Amino acid sequence: MKRAHIMGVEGVGMSALAQLLRAEGVAVTGCDLSPGKRAKALGIPVHQGHDPAHLGEEDTLVVPTPIPLDHPEVTEARRRGMRVLRRMELLAHLLGQKPSLGVTGTHGKTTTTGMLASILLEAGLDPWVLLGGELSLLPGNARYGLGPRLAEVDESDALFQGVRVRVAVATNLEADHIAPPGQKAPNYHESLEALMAAMRGFLAGAEVAVVPTEDPLLQEVAAGLSPRRFGLRGELWAEGVILGPMGSRFLLVHQGKILGEATLRVPGMHNVKNALAAALAALAFGVEEEAILKGLARFPGVGRRFQKVGEVRGAWVVDDYAHHPTEVRATLEAAKLLGRRVRAIFQPHRLLRTQELWREFVEALALAHEVVVLPVYTAGEGGGPASEELSRRIAEGLRALGAEARFLYPEEALVYAKSSATSEDVWLTLGAGDVTELARRLVHEG
Repeated sequence: MKRAHIMGVEGVGMSALAQLLRAEGVAVTGCDLSPGKRAKALGIPVHQGHDPAHLGEEDTLVVPTPIPLDHPEVTEARRRGMRVLRRMELLAHLLGQKPSLGVTGTHGKTTTTGMLASILLEAGLDPWVLLGGELSLLPGNARYGLGPRLAEVDESDALFQGVRVRVAVATNLEADHIAPPGQKAPNYHESLEALMAAMRGFLAGAEVAVVPTEDPLLQEVAAGLSPRRFGLRGELWAEGVILGPMGSRFLLVHQGKILGEATLRVPGMHNVKNALAAALAALAFGVEEEAILKGLARFPGVGRRFQKVGEVRGAWVVDDYAHHPTEVRATLEAAKLLGRRVRAIFQPHRLLRTQELWREFVEALALAHEVVVLPVYTAGEGGGPASEELSRRIAEGLRALGAEARFLYPEEALVYAKSSATSEDVWLTLGAGDVTELARRLVHEG
């Protein structure tokens, strides 16, 4: 590959691939429906929209998951004899060039990958890193290095089962990214069984598989694979966990031997579990214990993962990417450790997910003192009345449980949060869509 054109280059994963290809000496161009700051930061020619006319002298076209392979730009690339690679196929190719680690799972994969990046940096291994979020230890969400290769591997893309790494980590597994019966979508598996089969393919293809002891689906998936396990009754666990408002500390224990005290600068029991996954993966890769403890201690957290954006009228404003009920629950539990009144602005993400899980969202959100529900961020799945109806249903479900909840449009939510914020509050913006912009506006316009 000498010249590559990347469709959807503004996306977090596609922009990272573009950055890493450029570092290898590949001439890169791109296009996107809405080019933004990521595309601009790459410093490459980027076209707006998708059109066969964008193709020039490139020898390879890289296609993100949502774009169908009969798209005119893809068809033209094939007519010209260009190599056409899906995003996950390119990632598999790049990871196969060096000893590598891959992290997947329904929740926590970005943070766990970030923790592993911190550990590998502390160990002086000069890692190549691809991450699904911004990490201050890296130049954004990617780092080119000559050492081992580390990547977050997105389980929503069925092609992830073909990725081959030395150490494969699965943080957990739930029935997410599964299309309702009779429906198909590019970022969804056809069934839970299909997702589990894909996960087994990913784990079975690695030299070492790392999984938690307390995840029933992963225990079924990993049966017969002889994985290395973290958590209670595993080979690596945490003892004496002390959870603080913005971090934690615990003893890291491996096969009965205390490796030392681990300190984290990110809150919540879910991050203790993420740290165990990263630590066991690092041990499996041959990293020294001291580098593991120091790497965990220096990990600053990933952008949009319980990230304090600022304050408004004395209230903290914290932004979090949580967009699944389990993630929402974990984030709210961490927020309660702050000792403030927890008020959430929640933006459901994707229609199909919200249709399937709206009751679970109600149960998770009930942990907050108050919830403002925004229309569903549809991520290209349509929208209109359905996105509002689902969000109203969540708000009504919360009120039926006796919780304080309301449905508002984004601008209304901004005005409400500004006017009602007090120094006793933490306002949480929750979701994988553009709700993050509300957090920044709340701070800067408050």
